[in-house]
Amino acid sequence: MVSGDNLVKQGIISTGIAILLATSIFTSFSAPVYSQELTEAQIEQFKRLPRAQQEALARQYGIDLSMLERQGASARASQPEPETLRPRDGMQQDANGREEEEDEEKAKKDKELKPFGYSIFAAQPTTFAPVNNAPVPGNYRIGAGDSILVQLYGQESLSHNLIVDREGRLTIPRLGPLTVAGLTYDELKEIVRNEVNTRMIGMQAAVSMGELRSMQIFVLGEAHQPGAYTVSSLTTISQALLASGGVSDIASLRNVQLKRAGETIVEFDLYDLLINGDASKDRLLQPGDAVFIPSRGPLVTIDGEVIRPALYELKSGETLTDAVRYAGGTTASAHMASLRIQGVREGVRQVMSLNAERQADYQLRDGDMVYVPRIAEVFDNAVSVTGAVSRKGAVEWQRGMRVNDILRSPTQDVLPDADLNYALIVREDTETFEVNLYQIDLASAMRGDPEHNLLLQARDELIVFGRFQESSQRVQAGFASDEEIAALEEEREELELENSLKPENQREQADELKIYHENSRKMILDRVLARVRTQGQVDGTGRTVRVSGEVRFPGEYPMTENASVAGYVAAAGGLRDSAHLARAEITRTVMQDGLANTDYVAFNLYDALMGNANIEVRARDQLNIFRIPEWYNTVEVELEGEVRFPGTYAVRRGETLQNVVERAGGLTEYAFVEGAVLTREEIREQERARLAALSQELRQEMASISLTEGGVTNYGELNQLLNDLGGAEPVGRLVVDLKQILSGDTSRDIELRDGDRLVVPGQRRTVSIIGEVQMPSTYRFDDSLSVIDYIERTGGIKRRGDDKRIFVVRADGSVMPYSQRRGWFSSSNEVALRPGDTIVVPLNTSYKDNLDLWATSTQILYQMAVAFAAVNSI
Repeated sequence: MVSGDNLVKQGIISTGIAILLATSIFTSFSAPVYSQELTEAQIEQFKRLPRAQQEALARQYGIDLSMLERQGASARASQPEPETLRPRDGMQQDANGREEEEDEEKAKKDKELKPFGYSIFAAQPTTFAPVNNAPVPGNYRIGAGDSILVQLYGQESLSHNLIVDREGRLTIPRLGPLTVAGLTYDELKEIVRNEVNTRMIGMQAAVSMGELRSMQIFVLGEAHQPGAYTVSSLTTISQALLASGGVSDIASLRNVQLKRAGETIVEFDLYDLLINGDASKDRLLQPGDAVFIPSRGPLVTIDGEVIRPALYELKSGETLTDAVRYAGGTTASAHMASLRIQGVREGVRQVMSLNAERQADYQLRDGDMVYVPRIAEVFDNAVSVTGAVSRKGAVEWQRGMRVNDILRSPTQDVLPDADLNYALIVREDTETFEVNLYQIDLASAMRGDPEHNLLLQARDELIVFGRFQESSQRVQAGFASDEEIAALEEEREELELENSLKPENQREQADELKIYHENSRKMILDRVLARVRTQGQVDGTGRTVRVSGEVRFPGEYPMTENASVAGYVAAAGGLRDSAHLARAEITRTVMQDGLANTDYVAFNLYDALMGNANIEVRARDQLNIFRIPEWYNTVEVELEGEVRFPGTYAVRRGETLQNVVERAGGLTEYAFVEGAVLTREEIREQERARLAALSQELRQEMASISLTEGGVTNYGELNQLLNDLGGAEPVGRLVVDLKQILSGDTSRDIELRDGDRLVVPGQRRTVSIIGEVQMPSTYRFDDSLSVIDYIERTGGIKRRGDDKRIFVVRADGSVMPYSQRRGWFSSSNEVALRPGDTIVVPLNTSYKDNLDLWATSTQILYQMAVAFAAVNSI
């Protein structure tokens, strides 16, 4: 046993320790700022002292005890509330609005319908700490562990932070204990105020809740994480579901039960809360309560034109009407008359279509899928206007409406690049649903011409075409905005990149990479023709007419009800200047005795256009507009370099190189006539095709050698050669002897073609050496030096150079072999060099696995390099 003296000593020691502790708390601060600068830890240490010692120390150091208590309470209140819940995996969203992952599987999963309401309660508890800063309702029941903040004011100001003890009593200094357990929050405030007013004269009280007591409850059944949870005393059923992480995939939201002492207190249908906002059954929990989540009942799918497509759980007796109501009802575009239900009946999957009477009380079954279709997108009382118009879309149809009731002004109602000579009315027969087309002259229709200003019917489509096929043509004509130009450039870059990734033999030429404008005949007619082609006639004839020859837009056009030669000429964009008006022809296939025969109908085009001749046009006809005999477009050639009047010259058919040089005033005195270069587009295309073929043959031969000879090929150098071939730009040089031509030798003269280019360089007194030499160079011409002399000046031939196949490329493009059969030191095949010559030392084919193609390819590259240098020397 402990003696009385020891107890006294222990009390003195405890008191001393407390005083020292308090002294350490306060001595470092000046009196005016004690309470402001005390840390929360120091305040907590001070509050652990007995009340009498707290008051004595407060008087000694001039501290307002009530202020100190309020500071402690406010410090606790200002602390950030611990995160009690966070979204569960798969449900989490970034607080800063981070974009969702663009993973295909996740996107596909997100599109799948999910059970309604499950995601709302899907959370993951991160702490079991109770919520302290939630507002306290007036009907809250006070219990042991609750913190009550009582602030007294009047004659003096005091503040007390009091705890309800386990006996349910609240002990207020100078008033004594009050039994408060079981009282509501409102009742507690009233009792405390009355006690203070009655027993403490001149004083009044303000009562508020401090920290709420925590309690343990159970969440059982189909919870995400069933078990025991420590929660705030303000926790309701729905908050308990959140604390447990929500519900499992087979949980019922229609019958959540609150059990207390073995009895079911309430059955909470969460649909009432989620759909109707009715929280009347979302009861406050008490210590030891159990929230039980049973397994789900029948689950049906509601999809289509409803507000909230999802899976919904139905109670016994609920109907299709209830399910659609849970889904938020139907949208304005829903077609309930076509509602479909898929489900299993008698072990077989069936589809049910219900009329309005059966829908009202139809009992759905577990697993049923209800689909509410969308109404048709077609406007029954409208005319659709598309193409090159200012305002696309549907226009209300009225009886007696004509074309110029919709399109009145060529400046206001259609785009500046609209073709006013050609428009179509697409009409669908209401009985046969076949498409009939009517062609009109839009300008005449706007003026009210009854032949073209046709009556419109409901569901007609009025199509206006643009005057340009390609977007680039529209840009050149100045009709495109800056945004359209930028978009066109971006689209062309993408098209060129896509083309470059194709195999070489499948690539299109740059001028063939066309981007068609959205209002062009091609883009619009492709859609119209696709509809027309699907409805062939009984006699097997199609519904199109082909227009070819001298028109702006040759091609295939739909057969119209008012077809005529003039109409199809307008449809094809009108005639070219070269069109022959005196004669045109229709090629027609006629069936006779089961055999197809071809007829030709010749007619005067001018009479047909003026309406003086009635020429019938039938489906599958081909209308051919001839060119004027001997009509050719202007042929232009370019003369550059040392001519007296360089420039672009228009030449007539049959005109020769000598003729055009004489027209240009002849050559200057500085002209190097032997080095003249004539290029032709046709030859350039042939060279381009030859390069592509060489690249393909080289790949095949290298692959063959690799397989048969053990793969000794140097693929690095092979790829370099292939890249050189692919990147080489053909020149298209046509070798001519301009000196002989200008001297009057007609046998050497050449007829010019469109796009020809003659380049006459200035005097050149040099000789170039290229190929497999140590240092390819260009030297001043010296008639005393031979081919070997010039090669030696470059450092000699490389080890892989072929000294038996050296050749000289003359300035005029002709090639002279230097040595064919004899050795390096033989002079029997000596070539007399001239100014402007190029000496070429090719690659030794034996160095490259005896590939003849290698030699051919490199020789072509060398010759192209010489020609390219000559052309670009001006």
